[in-house]
Amino acid sequence: MELVSLVALIVLILTVVLVFRAVSAGGRRRRHRLDAAAAAQAQPVHPLAHPQSPAYLPPQAGPGAAAPAAPAAPAAPATPVVAAAPAAAPVAPAAPVTAAPTVAHQPMHQGEPRTIGGYHLLGRIGSGGMGTVYLARREGAATQVALKTINLELLDDAELLRRFEREAEVLGMVSGAYTARVLDGGVDGQRPYLVMELLDGRPLDAHLREQGPIRSPEALRALALALAVALSGVHRLGLIHRDLKPANIMLTTAGPRLLDFGIAALVDGTRLTMAGGGPGTLTYMAPEQFGDERVGTAADVWAWACCVVCAAYGASPFAATSTGAVIRRIVDTGPEPTALAAVRALDPALAAVVARALTADPAGRPADGAALLELLTAHPAPGALQDQITQGWRTLVL
Repeated sequence: MELVSLVALIVLILTVVLVFRAVSAGGRRRRHRLDAAAAAQAQPVHPLAHPQSPAYLPPQAGPGAAAPAAPAAPAAPATPVVAAAPAAAPVAPAAPVTAAPTVAHQPMHQGEPRTIGGYHLLGRIGSGGMGTVYLARREGAATQVALKTINLELLDDAELLRRFEREAEVLGMVSGAYTARVLDGGVDGQRPYLVMELLDGRPLDAHLREQGPIRSPEALRALALALAVALSGVHRLGLIHRDLKPANIMLTTAGPRLLDFGIAALVDGTRLTMAGGGPGTLTYMAPEQFGDERVGTAADVWAWACCVVCAAYGASPFAATSTGAVIRRIVDTGPEPTALAAVRALDPALAAVVARALTADPAGRPADGAALLELLTAHPAPGALQDQITQGWRTLVL
């Protein structure tokens, strides 16, 4: 009897061992199938690493250019085991693209370059008398940027191109919470370009057209302070903006951003300047920009005041019906009184600084952005200044 019990126990132990081995082998085969399925699902993201792939650069791709990777998902085996695999993994590399700001852009024009300086051009964001801004992406990267080229007819001098390259490096040194960062720049085949971070929001001029003047005193002061901070950083590097205007002020969710700083200075000495036009936008130009005297940082202070007035009033204080009338108002009759009154009604202290910044003689204005900021703030701590701008900006409906 004891022998029979011993044999039965041995048979039971052997049975358990065989069952355990069978389960282990099945588990290994299942893990192998899961690994193979996950590898198969990961394949759709690979075109992002190859600029020549059609999925990398559609002819009129927008900010969501990573979307073409999605159709590849059905290729994975549709079994319960594969469904349990981490399906989110292939989507992760596209996150930098989908998280990028949504920026309106137009298709490329026929004959325009499709690449500049190693950047693929995805569409046109805007253009003006000096250049064109493109939505772009660097080869092998997912992050979108804004790439600006200056019109070739403005830069047909070899020495000027070399100077552009040197000063583009200086522009890359401008840093601050209220300027658009320059990420790259140079000259590609006689075509100069600057690469800047892509921002959300819209320019001040577009905001004024669609929503009217700013009516919040806190938001107006936040705008004035942020622009003064941005100018102080630009002027500290020895640069002059020369074309500060509402179109070059981006209203983003994180605050105002100054665009194109130094761009006008880079084309100084071109045929445009020699023809007598000079960089700048007429209703924001200081009196000295119409003469032969040297244009310095005080001209940017003048333009700052014009932009603050425009934000509160809806137009430049020197707007008029003709070019001649604009120039007469700038050099002779002075700003429109009702325009200055719009600032005074919101913030009398700010209006006093604006009036001083619109002094016809450059020597009577704050000399630069730092002096302007000193008048506006009476030396607050940097953290307190940023808090004031942030809190005031929250009162603006974008």
